[in-house]
Amino acid sequence: MSKIITASNKAIKKLNTPQLLQGGLYLTWATSLLILVSTISGIQGQRHAINTIGKDATPSITTAQRLKDAAAGMDAYVANELLLPSGQNQDAVKGYNERYEKLTQRLVAAAENITYGDKERKPIETLQLELGNYIAKIQQARDFHERRDPNNMLVAYRSAAEIMDQKLLPAADALDKVNVDALNVTYNQVKFDSGKSLFFIVISGIALISVLIGLQIFLSQRTRRTFNPMLLAATAIAIAFLNYTTGAFLSASQNLRIAKEDAFNSMYALRQARALGYIANSTESRYLLDSAFALNHEQAFFNNINKIAKLPDGETFETVAAAVSIPNFPNYKADGFTGLLADQVKNLTFAGEREATVKNLITLGTYVAIDKQIRQLERSGKHTEAIALCLGNNKGQSNWAFDELKKANQKSFDINQAAFDKAIKQGFKEVDGFEYITPVTLSAIALLTLFGLLPRLKEYST
Repeated sequence: MSKIITASNKAIKKLNTPQLLQGGLYLTWATSLLILVSTISGIQGQRHAINTIGKDATPSITTAQRLKDAAAGMDAYVANELLLPSGQNQDAVKGYNERYEKLTQRLVAAAENITYGDKERKPIETLQLELGNYIAKIQQARDFHERRDPNNMLVAYRSAAEIMDQKLLPAADALDKVNVDALNVTYNQVKFDSGKSLFFIVISGIALISVLIGLQIFLSQRTRRTFNPMLLAATAIAIAFLNYTTGAFLSASQNLRIAKEDAFNSMYALRQARALGYIANSTESRYLLDSAFALNHEQAFFNNINKIAKLPDGETFETVAAAVSIPNFPNYKADGFTGLLADQVKNLTFAGEREATVKNLITLGTYVAIDKQIRQLERSGKHTEAIALCLGNNKGQSNWAFDELKKANQKSFDINQAAFDKAIKQGFKEVDGFEYITPVTLSAIALLTLFGLLPRLKEYST
């Protein structure tokens, strides 16, 4: 290496002043071209990642999750409808129709936003096909229910429930997974690429500035002209551009991190929790509707609740919520506290998010406590009272508690959605216009260097 450097120094010393000035000019243009390529490719990579996470994958993921809770909601409402004599639970009929309407709307939205080909298309086709089969079985159950034929009603409903559990919900999960995988791959790749791009931008920017400063020093020593205004202007622009580009790149990366790690991860956990809540709500009604499989439905209820939040031994929802509410313990940790809300507790970032998460825990605890009362009534032979508590909308009854749980979940989700939207918008803003700003700026630097050196080169040509 030292031999190469020595040889290079000897070769440079053999060049005369005009040759060195021309070499400096060409080197300025070369480094300008390098920073142009590095900046444009890096910024376009950032923009692609922001677009994928903000515009493509996240809306599709949210749609898939809403498909899931709409489907589970349909099943919960129809189970509630079948708990009472035909025609006596119009609220459940209305709720079923509303969830069905939302499900069909979201199916259309999902079909209109296919980004990853058959990986998305096949789950959507499954949802469309099996939804028709599910509705047909539910109609059979309703018909038998109206004829006061509970045995055949249960046979039809079990068939519908099997379609829901084994076809519709897994298809929604598959649609969700396609987009989550794409989002994670894109985000992990852009984190790696961002580091490389920023490195090349900084290195090429420093190289350009070094060449410009070197030319200024060379002119000062060789021509006894202390300052070259054109070179000084080019150097100032290069420094300002590097500072602006680096700042914008880092800010865009930070906003992407906020959108993905702080906001989206929480949004995803909360949406999953909401869907699992609907499934748990359905199994609660199934427990009363289908006594032959009551133990299975009871276990399914607790399995889904534990996925939302599994408490440490000896703790209650209230004690965990009290610990989470203390700002000095931003990441409440306890052995045995797992689930989606536990993940959310570890990712409290935005104003109001802690309070909303505490509300989630408290309302979930209330809902689970009422469910326990329902089972106690059922086991005591008080079937009618158990149904009344399950279907009641008054304070202290199950449907009221579930609505409170949904409101708390939505509050947390809205906080993160607003932060997500803000970060994505700001991220786009940070990388906006670089395809125009970069060539214009670097062209200005190249021209200023040319005009700064041209008079000196002319002096040696005369």
